[in-house]
Amino acid sequence: MTANLNLRDKERNILSKVKTEDDFNKQYNKIVSDRAGQNPPYLAREIKDIFDNLFPKTGADD
Repeated sequence: MTANLNLRDKERNILSKVKTEDDFNKQYNKIVSDRAGQNPPYLAREIKDIFDNLFPKTGADD
């Protein structure tokens, strides 16, 4: 049986409101932990999209 591990609205709202990358990473780790360590590609992409919108990289610090 395949469980649906899409990002929940509550989790999306929490991630969207964080102020620092460190806080974002803490919330990300909590989300993955709540899913028993499961982090399928579609979940990771959804979270990465939120991260990229909150903390855009200019390429100067890559």
